Amino acid sequence: MKGVLAILLWLLASGTAQAQPSDLLVLKKHERTIQSFFPGDEMNFYTADHNYFGFIRSIRKDSVFLVQYDIRQVFTGLGVYILDTVAAYNFAVNYKEITGIGKLRKNGFDWTGSGGALLGGGILLMAAGLGTWVFTKPNTQYYASPYLVGGAALLAGIGYLMVKAKGKGKVLGKKYTLEYIKVK
Repeated sequence: MKGVLAILLWLLASGTAQAQPSDLLVLKKHERTIQSFFPGDEMNFYTADHNYFGFIRSIRKDSVFLVQYDIRQVFTGLGVYILDTVAAYNFAVNYKEITGIGKLRKNGFDWTGSGGALLGGGILLMAAGLGTWVFTKPNTQYYASPYLVGGAALLAGIGYLMVKAKGKGKVLGKKYTLEYIKVK
């Protein structure tokens, strides 16, 4: 009978206990809210000396507590590779140390990867065309057209611009601000 009474008291106590609310961070652009960061969200940000990416565990006392997972391919006994979480790193950063908010990975078109492919392909094609100009005679079968070399240079330039268009995210300062909001 005492065991049943103890279990009922434990259930009653655990049911009435409330979770402590977590504070939040708000990213603003010219006093307009752009993004809010809550526990459970992923966050990519910069400080003066590091770049951090992780999931927010909680936000308390002016600090952001994050967890970063180290996920790797591991070989199993069945002879196949699987993804496994090797380690989880917990760390905290004061929100005043954050100098910029980076872009999160989203599904969609990868401008940086496509720009890198255009840049590399354009440089390779341009080098091959210029090599044919040096080592072959004009108006032969293997002599590259000036349009080919010019087009390759144009593709390399467009690829470079696509890579550079990625940017560094939102740098905190004049335009963007990060505010800490305490929830009671």
